[in-house]
Amino acid sequence: MSKAEEKLLEHGYEGVMFLEDYSYDDALVGVSEDQRAVYDYEKMVQWLMKTEEFSEEEAVDWISYNTLRAISYMADGAPIIMYPL
Repeated sequence: MSKAEEKLLEHGYEGVMFLEDYSYDDALVGVSEDQRAVYDYEKMVQWLMKTEEFSEEEAVDWISYNTLRAISYMADGAPIIMYPL
């Protein structure tokens, strides 16, 4: 079980869809009103750099190509990627 899944279950959010290919554990920042996991894009980049030893450019490319594109194929309830101001 990933930290993201543990965090969701610990706060009573059973059944919330979350990212699994890379769980981006530290980037999970909340759950929306409609029960969708919310991830911080900047923290996703940092997570890949720290955990997978990607460069910043590699992390940005990976997220754009593999994660953001995959979300569009997920069913209703797909996670939200938040871009902090």
